[in-house]
Amino acid sequence: MENKLPEGWEWKKLGEIAEINPKFDKKSVSESTEVTFLPMKCIEELTGNVDTSITKSLEEVSKGYTPLIENDLIYAKITPCMENGKAAIATGLKNNLGFASTEFHVIRFKKNAYNKFFFFYLIQKRIREHAAMNMTGSAGQKRVPATFLKNLLVPLPPLETQQKIVSILEKAEETRKLRAQADELTQKLLQSVFLEMFGDPVKNSREWKLHKLGEIGNWTSGGTPSRSMPEYFHGEIPWFTAGELNDSYVYGSKEKITKEALNSSSAKLFPAGTMLIGMYDTAAFKMGILKNPASSNQACAAFSPKVEVINTLFALYLFKEMKDSFLSQRRGIRQKNLSQSIIKKFEVPVPPIELQKQFADMVQKIDQIKESQKQSSLETNNLFDALMQKAFTGKLVS
Repeated sequence: MENKLPEGWEWKKLGEIAEINPKFDKKSVSESTEVTFLPMKCIEELTGNVDTSITKSLEEVSKGYTPLIENDLIYAKITPCMENGKAAIATGLKNNLGFASTEFHVIRFKKNAYNKFFFFYLIQKRIREHAAMNMTGSAGQKRVPATFLKNLLVPLPPLETQQKIVSILEKAEETRKLRAQADELTQKLLQSVFLEMFGDPVKNSREWKLHKLGEIGNWTSGGTPSRSMPEYFHGEIPWFTAGELNDSYVYGSKEKITKEALNSSSAKLFPAGTMLIGMYDTAAFKMGILKNPASSNQACAAFSPKVEVINTLFALYLFKEMKDSFLSQRRGIRQKNLSQSIIKKFEVPVPPIELQKQFADMVQKIDQIKESQKQSSLETNNLFDALMQKAFTGKLVS
Protein backbone atom coordinates (compact mmCIF):
# COMPACT_ATOMS: atom_id res chain seq x y z
CA MET A 1 0.00 0.00 0.00
CA GLU A 2 1.35 3.42 -0.94
CA ASN A 3 2.27 5.96 1.71
CA LYS A 4 -0.32 8.63 2.39
CA LEU A 5 0.60 11.87 0.63
CA PRO A 6 -0.10 15.50 1.60
CA GLU A 7 -3.11 17.29 0.17
CA GLY A 8 -2.48 18.31 -3.45
CA TRP A 9 -0.09 15.39 -4.06
CA GLU A 10 -1.10 12.21 -5.87
CA TRP A 11 0.34 8.86 -6.90
CA LYS A 12 0.83 8.43 -10.64
CA LYS A 13 2.35 5.79 -12.84
CA LEU A 14 5.51 7.20 -14.39
CA GLY A 15 4.08 6.34 -17.82
CA GLU A 16 1.16 8.71 -17.14
CA ILE A 17 3.36 11.77 -16.63
CA ALA A 18 6.17 10.97 -19.06
CA GLU A 19 6.89 9.24 -22.35
CA ILE A 20 9.21 6.26 -22.00
CA ASN A 21 11.58 5.83 -24.96
CA PRO A 22 9.78 8.26 -27.31
CA LYS A 23 10.20 7.81 -31.05
CA PHE A 24 12.42 10.07 -33.16
CA ASP A 25 11.56 11.22 -36.65
CA LYS A 26 14.95 11.41 -38.32
CA LYS A 27 13.38 12.72 -41.53
CA SER A 28 12.91 16.08 -39.78
CA VAL A 29 16.68 16.57 -39.39
CA SER A 30 19.46 16.60 -41.98
CA GLU A 31 21.82 13.59 -41.83
CA SER A 32 24.80 15.96 -41.71
CA THR A 33 23.53 17.62 -38.49
CA GLU A 34 25.99 17.39 -35.60
CA VAL A 35 24.54 15.76 -32.47
CA THR A 36 25.86 14.85 -29.03
CA PHE A 37 26.93 11.23 -28.55
CA LEU A 38 26.58 9.72 -25.07
CA PRO A 39 28.16 6.31 -24.46
CA MET A 40 27.74 4.89 -20.94
CA LYS A 41 31.14 6.22 -19.80
CA CYS A 42 29.93 9.82 -20.29
CA ILE A 43 27.43 9.56 -17.42
CA GLU A 44 28.68 9.81 -13.83
CA GLU A 45 27.17 7.59 -11.17
CA LEU A 46 24.63 9.29 -8.85
CA THR A 47 25.75 12.87 -9.55
CA GLY A 48 23.91 13.33 -12.85
CA ASN A 49 27.04 14.89 -14.39
CA VAL A 50 27.23 14.41 -18.16
CA ASP A 51 30.18 14.72 -20.54
CA THR A 52 28.70 16.16 -23.74
CA SER A 53 32.03 16.72 -25.50
CA ILE A 54 31.63 13.89 -28.04
CA THR A 55 29.76 14.83 -31.20
CA LYS A 56 28.92 12.86 -34.33
CA SER A 57 26.82 13.39 -37.43
CA LEU A 58 23.24 12.18 -37.34
CA GLU A 59 24.09 9.78 -40.15
CA GLU A 60 26.69 8.04 -37.92
CA VAL A 61 24.39 7.42 -34.96
CA SER A 62 20.80 7.37 -36.20
CA LYS A 63 20.88 3.56 -36.38
CA GLY A 64 21.80 1.44 -33.38
CA TYR A 65 21.64 4.15 -30.70
CA THR A 66 18.97 5.70 -28.47
CA PRO A 67 17.66 9.15 -29.54
CA LEU A 68 17.00 11.92 -27.03
CA ILE A 69 16.45 15.67 -26.93
CA GLU A 70 17.42 18.48 -24.56
CA ASN A 71 16.12 17.97 -20.99
CA ASP A 72 15.26 14.28 -21.40
CA LEU A 73 16.16 12.07 -18.44
CA ILE A 74 18.31 9.08 -19.34
CA TYR A 75 18.33 6.05 -17.05
CA ALA A 76 20.68 3.06 -17.38
CA LYS A 77 18.82 -0.19 -17.87
CA ILE A 78 21.64 -2.77 -17.70
CA THR A 79 23.37 -4.27 -14.66
CA PRO A 80 25.54 -3.05 -12.93
CA CYS A 81 25.14 0.48 -14.35
CA MET A 82 21.57 0.88 -13.12
CA GLU A 83 22.41 -0.32 -9.60
CA ASN A 84 25.35 2.11 -9.54
CA GLY A 85 23.10 5.08 -10.33
CA LYS A 86 23.91 5.92 -13.95
CA ALA A 87 21.22 8.49 -14.72
CA ALA A 88 21.20 12.13 -15.79
CA ILE A 89 19.28 15.04 -17.26
CA ALA A 90 20.60 15.58 -20.79
CA THR A 91 21.46 19.27 -21.19
CA GLY A 92 23.86 21.14 -23.44
CA LEU A 93 23.18 18.81 -26.39
CA LYS A 94 24.53 19.84 -29.78
CA ASN A 95 21.56 21.17 -31.77
CA ASN A 96 19.38 20.05 -28.83
CA LEU A 97 19.73 16.47 -30.03
CA GLY A 98 21.64 13.48 -28.74
CA PHE A 99 22.10 9.75 -29.22
CA ALA A 100 23.01 7.50 -26.31
CA SER A 101 23.96 3.90 -25.69
CA THR A 102 21.08 1.47 -26.24
CA GLU A 103 21.57 0.53 -22.59
CA PHE A 104 19.69 3.70 -21.57
CA HIS A 105 15.98 4.28 -21.24
CA VAL A 106 14.84 7.80 -22.18
CA ILE A 107 12.16 9.52 -20.08
CA ARG A 108 10.50 12.67 -21.45
CA PHE A 109 8.31 14.46 -18.92
CA LYS A 110 5.08 16.34 -19.51
CA LYS A 111 4.56 19.94 -18.39
CA ASN A 112 3.38 19.22 -14.83
CA ALA A 113 6.44 17.10 -14.01
CA TYR A 114 9.88 18.61 -13.27
CA ASN A 115 12.62 16.36 -14.66
CA LYS A 116 15.13 17.09 -11.87
CA PHE A 117 12.57 16.12 -9.21
CA PHE A 118 12.18 12.71 -10.81
CA PHE A 119 15.93 12.35 -11.35
CA PHE A 120 16.38 12.53 -7.59
CA TYR A 121 13.45 10.16 -7.08
CA LEU A 122 14.81 7.52 -9.44
CA ILE A 123 18.38 7.51 -8.06
CA GLN A 124 17.18 6.72 -4.54
CA LYS A 125 18.79 3.54 -3.28
CA ARG A 126 15.42 1.92 -2.55
CA ILE A 127 14.16 2.65 -6.07
CA ARG A 128 17.33 1.21 -7.62
CA GLU A 129 16.96 -1.89 -5.45
CA HIS A 130 13.30 -2.19 -6.51
CA ALA A 131 14.32 -1.87 -10.17
CA ALA A 132 17.03 -4.52 -9.72
CA MET A 133 14.45 -6.96 -8.36
CA ASN A 134 12.40 -6.47 -11.53
CA MET A 135 15.21 -6.94 -14.05
CA THR A 136 14.85 -9.51 -16.80
CA GLY A 137 17.49 -11.51 -18.69
CA SER A 138 20.40 -13.77 -17.80
CA ALA A 139 23.27 -13.13 -15.38
CA GLY A 140 25.54 -10.29 -16.50
CA GLN A 141 22.94 -9.24 -19.09
CA LYS A 142 20.02 -8.28 -16.83
CA ARG A 143 18.09 -5.17 -17.76
CA VAL A 144 15.27 -3.04 -16.36
CA PRO A 145 12.36 -3.42 -18.80
CA ALA A 146 10.52 -0.33 -20.06
CA THR A 147 7.32 -1.72 -18.54
CA PHE A 148 8.84 -1.38 -15.07
CA LEU A 149 9.31 2.37 -15.56
CA LYS A 150 5.90 2.82 -17.19
CA ASN A 151 4.16 1.17 -14.24
CA LEU A 152 6.36 2.59 -11.46
CA LEU A 153 4.24 4.55 -8.98
CA VAL A 154 5.73 7.98 -8.26
CA PRO A 155 4.51 10.89 -6.13
CA LEU A 156 3.37 13.95 -8.08
CA PRO A 157 3.25 17.15 -5.98
CA PRO A 158 2.26 20.51 -7.47
CA LEU A 159 4.97 21.81 -9.82
CA GLU A 160 5.97 24.62 -7.43
CA THR A 161 6.47 22.07 -4.63
CA GLN A 162 8.61 19.89 -6.92
CA GLN A 163 10.84 22.91 -7.61
CA LYS A 164 11.20 23.73 -3.89
CA ILE A 165 12.19 20.15 -3.08
CA VAL A 166 14.78 20.11 -5.87
CA SER A 167 16.30 23.35 -4.55
CA ILE A 168 16.76 21.77 -1.10
CA LEU A 169 18.15 18.51 -2.48
CA GLU A 170 20.62 20.34 -4.73
CA LYS A 171 22.07 22.17 -1.70
CA ALA A 172 22.42 18.84 0.15
CA GLU A 173 24.01 17.30 -2.95
CA GLU A 174 26.79 19.92 -2.79
CA THR A 175 27.88 18.48 0.57
CA ARG A 176 28.15 15.03 -0.98
CA LYS A 177 30.22 16.40 -3.85
CA LEU A 178 32.71 18.05 -1.45
CA ARG A 179 33.12 14.73 0.38
CA ALA A 180 33.68 12.93 -2.93
CA GLN A 181 36.31 15.51 -3.95
CA ALA A 182 38.29 14.79 -0.76
CA ASP A 183 38.19 11.06 -1.58
CA GLU A 184 39.37 11.78 -5.12
CA LEU A 185 42.33 13.87 -3.89
CA THR A 186 43.46 10.99 -1.66
CA GLN A 187 43.27 8.60 -4.61
CA LYS A 188 45.29 11.00 -6.81
CA LEU A 189 47.97 11.18 -4.11
CA LEU A 190 48.48 7.41 -4.31
CA GLN A 191 48.57 7.52 -8.11
CA SER A 192 51.25 10.22 -7.95
CA VAL A 193 53.33 8.19 -5.48
CA PHE A 194 53.03 5.11 -7.71
CA LEU A 195 54.23 6.96 -10.82
CA GLU A 196 57.07 8.59 -8.89
CA MET A 197 58.31 5.22 -7.61
CA PHE A 198 57.75 3.04 -10.67
CA GLY A 199 57.26 5.30 -13.69
CA ASP A 200 54.54 4.83 -16.30
CA PRO A 201 53.86 1.06 -16.42
CA VAL A 202 52.33 1.22 -19.90
CA LYS A 203 55.55 2.68 -21.35
CA ASN A 204 57.67 0.78 -18.78
CA SER A 205 59.94 3.83 -18.66
CA ARG A 206 62.07 2.26 -15.87
CA GLU A 207 62.60 -0.91 -17.95
CA TRP A 208 61.41 -3.32 -15.27
CA LYS A 209 61.27 -7.01 -16.19
CA LEU A 210 58.03 -7.93 -18.01
CA HIS A 211 55.87 -10.86 -16.94
CA LYS A 212 52.61 -12.25 -18.30
CA LEU A 213 49.82 -12.08 -15.73
CA GLY A 214 49.37 -15.82 -16.03
CA GLU A 215 52.94 -16.29 -14.76
CA ILE A 216 52.70 -14.21 -11.59
CA GLY A 217 49.61 -15.66 -9.96
CA ASN A 218 46.87 -18.24 -10.01
CA TRP A 219 43.67 -17.47 -11.92
CA THR A 220 40.16 -18.84 -11.71
CA SER A 221 36.60 -17.51 -11.81
CA GLY A 222 33.35 -17.83 -9.93
CA GLY A 223 29.92 -19.15 -10.77
CA THR A 224 26.22 -18.61 -10.18
CA PRO A 225 24.17 -21.13 -8.21
CA SER A 226 20.81 -22.07 -9.74
CA ARG A 227 18.27 -19.28 -9.37
CA SER A 228 15.58 -21.96 -9.44
CA MET A 229 16.71 -22.80 -5.90
CA PRO A 230 16.03 -19.54 -4.02
CA GLU A 231 17.15 -21.13 -0.75
CA TYR A 232 20.70 -21.11 -2.17
CA PHE A 233 20.72 -17.32 -1.74
CA HIS A 234 19.85 -17.30 1.95
CA GLY A 235 23.24 -18.27 3.33
CA GLU A 236 26.23 -16.67 5.03
CA ILE A 237 28.89 -16.84 2.30
CA PRO A 238 29.42 -13.44 0.54
CA TRP A 239 28.77 -13.72 -3.21
CA PHE A 240 29.99 -10.76 -5.27
CA THR A 241 29.10 -9.52 -8.72
CA ALA A 242 31.52 -7.37 -10.75
CA GLY A 243 29.30 -4.32 -10.21
CA GLU A 244 30.09 -4.42 -6.48
CA LEU A 245 33.85 -4.02 -6.95
CA ASN A 246 33.89 -0.31 -6.17
CA ASP A 247 36.66 -0.08 -3.56
CA SER A 248 40.23 -1.31 -3.11
CA TYR A 249 38.91 -3.69 -0.46
CA VAL A 250 35.49 -5.33 -0.61
CA TYR A 251 33.62 -6.50 2.46
CA GLY A 252 29.89 -7.20 2.37
CA SER A 253 28.07 -8.40 -0.76
CA LYS A 254 24.44 -7.75 -1.68
CA GLU A 255 23.74 -11.47 -1.83
CA LYS A 256 25.00 -14.37 0.30
CA ILE A 257 24.88 -18.04 -0.61
CA THR A 258 24.86 -21.34 1.27
CA LYS A 259 27.48 -24.11 1.37
CA GLU A 260 25.05 -26.27 -0.62
CA ALA A 261 24.94 -23.58 -3.32
CA LEU A 262 28.73 -23.52 -3.42
CA ASN A 263 28.99 -27.30 -3.72
CA SER A 264 26.31 -27.63 -6.40
CA SER A 265 27.67 -24.98 -8.78
CA SER A 266 30.89 -23.66 -10.29
CA ALA A 267 31.05 -21.02 -7.54
CA LYS A 268 34.16 -21.27 -5.35
CA LEU A 269 35.21 -19.99 -1.95
CA PHE A 270 38.17 -17.65 -2.43
CA PRO A 271 40.49 -16.86 0.50
CA ALA A 272 40.91 -13.37 1.94
CA GLY A 273 43.49 -11.45 -0.09
CA THR A 274 42.19 -12.70 -3.44
CA MET A 275 41.71 -9.92 -5.99
CA LEU A 276 38.42 -10.03 -7.91
CA ILE A 277 38.47 -8.46 -11.39
CA GLY A 278 35.42 -7.79 -13.56
CA MET A 279 35.62 -9.14 -17.10
CA TYR A 280 32.43 -8.04 -18.86
CA ASP A 281 31.30 -4.83 -20.54
CA THR A 282 31.32 -1.67 -18.38
CA ALA A 283 32.45 -3.63 -15.30
CA ALA A 284 35.62 -4.86 -17.02
CA PHE A 285 38.63 -4.32 -14.74
CA LYS A 286 36.61 -3.07 -11.82
CA MET A 287 38.69 -4.54 -8.99
CA GLY A 288 38.63 -5.23 -5.29
CA ILE A 289 40.65 -7.27 -2.77
CA LEU A 290 38.65 -9.60 -0.52
CA LYS A 291 38.93 -8.73 3.17
CA ASN A 292 37.27 -12.03 4.09
CA PRO A 293 36.74 -15.39 2.35
CA ALA A 294 34.02 -14.98 -0.31
CA SER A 295 32.68 -16.21 -3.64
CA SER A 296 31.66 -14.47 -6.85
CA ASN A 297 29.75 -14.96 -10.08
CA GLN A 298 31.35 -15.99 -13.35
CA ALA A 299 31.73 -12.36 -14.49
CA CYS A 300 34.65 -12.02 -12.05
CA ALA A 301 38.15 -13.39 -12.49
CA ALA A 302 39.89 -14.30 -9.21
CA PHE A 303 43.61 -13.52 -9.02
CA SER A 304 45.89 -14.86 -6.25
CA PRO A 305 49.37 -13.31 -6.71
CA LYS A 306 52.54 -15.32 -6.15
CA VAL A 307 53.73 -13.40 -3.07
CA GLU A 308 57.40 -13.90 -3.82
CA VAL A 309 56.94 -12.12 -7.17
CA ILE A 310 54.21 -9.52 -6.75
CA ASN A 311 52.51 -7.77 -3.84
CA THR A 312 48.70 -7.68 -3.97
CA LEU A 313 48.37 -3.96 -3.21
CA PHE A 314 51.07 -3.12 -5.72
CA ALA A 315 49.26 -5.27 -8.30
CA LEU A 316 46.00 -3.42 -7.63
CA TYR A 317 47.53 -0.01 -8.38
CA LEU A 318 49.54 -1.40 -11.29
CA PHE A 319 46.34 -2.70 -12.88
CA LYS A 320 44.59 0.63 -12.25
CA GLU A 321 47.34 2.47 -14.12
CA MET A 322 47.19 -0.03 -16.98
CA LYS A 323 43.39 -0.34 -17.08
CA ASP A 324 42.87 1.61 -20.33
CA SER A 325 45.54 -0.47 -22.03
CA PHE A 326 43.86 -3.68 -20.82
CA LEU A 327 40.39 -2.51 -21.88
CA SER A 328 41.61 -1.82 -25.41
CA GLN A 329 41.98 -5.61 -25.75
CA ARG A 330 38.29 -6.32 -25.12
CA ARG A 331 36.40 -8.24 -27.76
CA GLY A 332 32.82 -8.05 -28.94
CA ILE A 333 30.56 -5.77 -30.95
CA ARG A 334 27.57 -4.70 -28.85
CA GLN A 335 29.15 -5.73 -25.54
CA LYS A 336 32.94 -5.72 -25.22
CA ASN A 337 34.31 -8.35 -22.85
CA LEU A 338 37.54 -9.85 -21.56
CA SER A 339 38.20 -13.47 -20.66
CA GLN A 340 40.70 -15.17 -18.37
CA SER A 341 42.65 -16.45 -21.37
CA ILE A 342 43.02 -12.89 -22.70
CA ILE A 343 43.90 -11.40 -19.30
CA LYS A 344 46.56 -14.04 -18.55
CA LYS A 345 48.44 -13.01 -21.70
CA PHE A 346 48.72 -9.33 -20.66
CA GLU A 347 52.33 -8.32 -19.95
CA VAL A 348 53.11 -6.08 -16.99
CA PRO A 349 56.36 -4.63 -15.57
CA VAL A 350 57.34 -6.16 -12.22
CA PRO A 351 59.82 -4.17 -10.06
CA PRO A 352 61.79 -5.77 -7.19
CA ILE A 353 59.47 -7.15 -4.50
CA GLU A 354 61.07 -5.01 -1.75
CA LEU A 355 60.22 -1.82 -3.65
CA GLN A 356 56.67 -3.08 -4.13
CA LYS A 357 56.39 -3.68 -0.37
CA GLN A 358 57.56 -0.12 0.37
CA PHE A 359 54.72 1.17 -1.79
CA ALA A 360 52.24 -1.23 -0.17
CA ASP A 361 53.23 0.04 3.32
CA MET A 362 52.53 3.58 2.18
CA VAL A 363 49.16 2.52 0.74
CA GLN A 364 48.16 0.92 4.04
CA LYS A 365 48.94 4.12 5.95
CA ILE A 366 46.91 6.21 3.53
CA ASP A 367 44.14 3.59 3.63
CA GLN A 368 43.69 4.38 7.32
CA ILE A 369 42.94 7.99 6.32
CA LYS A 370 40.62 6.75 3.54
CA GLU A 371 38.76 4.54 6.01
CA SER A 372 38.01 7.60 8.11
CA GLN A 373 36.88 9.46 4.99
CA LYS A 374 34.74 6.48 3.98
CA GLN A 375 32.90 6.59 7.30
CA SER A 376 32.29 10.30 6.78
CA SER A 377 31.04 9.63 3.24
CA LEU A 378 28.74 6.88 4.50
CA GLU A 379 27.23 9.20 7.09
CA THR A 380 26.77 11.94 4.45
CA ASN A 381 25.11 9.49 2.04
CA ASN A 382 22.83 8.12 4.76
CA LEU A 383 21.74 11.64 5.67
CA PHE A 384 21.09 12.43 2.01
CA ASP A 385 19.05 9.24 1.58
CA ALA A 386 17.01 10.09 4.68
CA LEU A 387 16.46 13.60 3.35
CA MET A 388 15.20 12.23 0.02
CA GLN A 389 12.89 9.80 1.82
CA LYS A 390 11.32 12.74 3.65
CA ALA A 391 11.20 14.86 0.49
CA PHE A 392 9.23 12.31 -1.51
CA THR A 393 6.68 11.61 1.22
CA GLY A 394 5.82 15.28 1.79
CA LYS A 395 7.62 15.58 5.13
CA LEU A 396 10.17 18.11 3.87
CA VAL A 397 7.98 20.47 1.86
CA SER A 398 4.27 19.90 1.46
